[in-house]
Amino acid sequence: MSADSEGGEGRSYYALLGVSPTATEDEIKRAYRQLATTLHPDKVANTAHHDEAATLFTRIQEAYEVLSDPQKRDIYDVYGKEGLTAGLEVGDRLKTRDELRAEWEAFQTKQKKEALEASVNYRGVYVFKTDATALVRPYSRSVARTPELTSIYMTSGLDVPLESRDWGWLGSEQDVAHLGGLVNVRKNVGGGSFLAGYKRHFADYSSLEVHGAVGLRTLLSAQHSVQLDADSSASLVASWQPDAGLGMQFVTTRQLTATVSGEYSWVVGPVEAAGMGLGLTRRTEKLLLSGRVEVGAVTGLVGRVVRQLSSAATARLGLKLTTAGVELDVGGTRRFSEVATAGCAVSVGLQGITLKLRYNCAGHLFEFPVLLSSNPLDWPTLAGAYLLPPLLYLAGRDLVVGPLRRGVEARRTRAERGRQAEVIRRALALSQSAAELMLPVARRRLDREQRHGGLVVVLALYGEEAAVVEAAKQAPQRLLRAQAAAAEQAQAQAAAGQAAAEQQAQQEAQQPQAASPAQPAQAGGGGEGAAPEQAQQQQQQEAEQAQAAGGGGGKEQGDEVPPAVADVTVAVQYLVESSKVAFHRGYPKSGLMGFCDPAPTATKLLLGRPFRATISDTEGAQLPGRGNPVEDEAEADAVLQLATALGAAAAGGGGGGRPSRAPSAASLGGEASWRENPAFLPRNPSDGLD
Repeated sequence: MSADSEGGEGRSYYALLGVSPTATEDEIKRAYRQLATTLHPDKVANTAHHDEAATLFTRIQEAYEVLSDPQKRDIYDVYGKEGLTAGLEVGDRLKTRDELRAEWEAFQTKQKKEALEASVNYRGVYVFKTDATALVRPYSRSVARTPELTSIYMTSGLDVPLESRDWGWLGSEQDVAHLGGLVNVRKNVGGGSFLAGYKRHFADYSSLEVHGAVGLRTLLSAQHSVQLDADSSASLVASWQPDAGLGMQFVTTRQLTATVSGEYSWVVGPVEAAGMGLGLTRRTEKLLLSGRVEVGAVTGLVGRVVRQLSSAATARLGLKLTTAGVELDVGGTRRFSEVATAGCAVSVGLQGITLKLRYNCAGHLFEFPVLLSSNPLDWPTLAGAYLLPPLLYLAGRDLVVGPLRRGVEARRTRAERGRQAEVIRRALALSQSAAELMLPVARRRLDREQRHGGLVVVLALYGEEAAVVEAAKQAPQRLLRAQAAAAEQAQAQAAAGQAAAEQQAQQEAQQPQAASPAQPAQAGGGGEGAAPEQAQQQQQQEAEQAQAAGGGGGKEQGDEVPPAVADVTVAVQYLVESSKVAFHRGYPKSGLMGFCDPAPTATKLLLGRPFRATISDTEGAQLPGRGNPVEDEAEADAVLQLATALGAAAAGGGGGGRPSRAPSAASLGGEASWRENPAFLPRNPSDGLD
């Protein structure tokens, strides 16, 4: 975030101008002119903001110079700012033929190397079967209840692409070599095998595979696959084993409809494995149905249903009705990342009740079948197997993993914000200056929206999610306290001025001596400064309390960590056009003018009221029309208090002065009062302002 907050190097040029990455040249030009009119140093009335205006104007000018040039914009869209400043030509000079050829060859070499590295596939399956029947239902107290590991099965393999320049006529860019191993141990008895294979693509529609295994299981096999047409394929597998002899299998598949496919298999030999099978599969976006009929060594029906519950969770149901027995499998799987999934299932069959735990990460499958009971009709164990795993998962997620993860993220965020405290302060100060420069334009747009019954931004906060929500809850109380302190200060100043005027009138009436008026005047001056000083101290305390609650956007002193939320009400009201606010997707909102990143490494939200529109950092949105009304009665009342307080501030001219912290909702107060326009006040949770 250092680049984003301190110097703006990390900010998107599109965000600086507030346009979409697909904006036209006219939209870019119009956005630039609006910002240039607001931020040009020569048009800033307050000389104290000339430096900040010059900095902001330089940024938008740089963004406009890049986005208005088609060539620079194309380079920026593809490579970013680095493409404009390092290694790419953006001028009129054309590269020679040799330079272009050298760049193309280097690019091809790099692409080929990356493709080869990515094509190396390492995968494995690891199954650890455990017998926990003694733990669930012990035979006696004297017998050990420790679960017993009954069998281990492990297989792993590596697919390596072969190049013709390394392997001569034996290899090509489409050839793959396979190396792997297999270990199978049951009750301390077992062994392993070494696996090797080779696959060559003769064409896009034909391939040949040869595999061999030596060790615990000796096997030689060859498979030829052919793509018959766009919807059909077939494969023929021939195998040989020392004890079983020759074997052959024929498999063909066909796509019957857009969602239904069929498969037919015929195992010719060896005799003990001979049989036929016919299967159908229907696959839709969220549902998979498959059924298979098998006749031969094992005869029966096999069915499976897989349902996608969400983008990360799936549920499955499997049923086997064969001559070997009946088995029911019910479970679910959840995806935790792009390469990691975990699942749990309960299998009930003649072998008993088995709990299957599964974890898959980057092609490596770890499975832990745990035998809970040898009796499939053990109803207490069966109920516990179905109920306890999901309950334990929910409890662990909500009570253990969730709090730990949030705590780690909070500590990481605090540490990062502590390291970048000075950078955040400068970013908050610059965003405050930008908001103050945009304040006159925002007021004019606010008045126009009020006259036409349009969109009025009551409160807009941007920053860390938790801090934004907390600051939104405390915003009405903070604003009311600040306005009360300002009113007390104004009353104290008025009383002190009136007392000074009365004393001066008395002195003129008594015609005092030359030295005598000094003492009353001095006393009057002290009385005039005491009350404002007290009110100023009270206002400063209120501001510090507001900033400690997370709603401030100003500069912290010393080594204190700045707030994790910034008030961007003025910046959002500045974006209102024709009673709409559009937030474009594709870049963080911290790059918008008047915004900043007060919470690096944290998940940031933009919160609006009273129609709550929670918008993620890079999500596009358009207001109104997005969000939900405030349903909580207490929260709706708090919003009503905030709007009423803003109306009082506008009627009393409270918004005319410079706020103690970053410009906020109170800064938008003008001549119009929200008290006089009840259409802007949410009278109940269902008729808020969107």
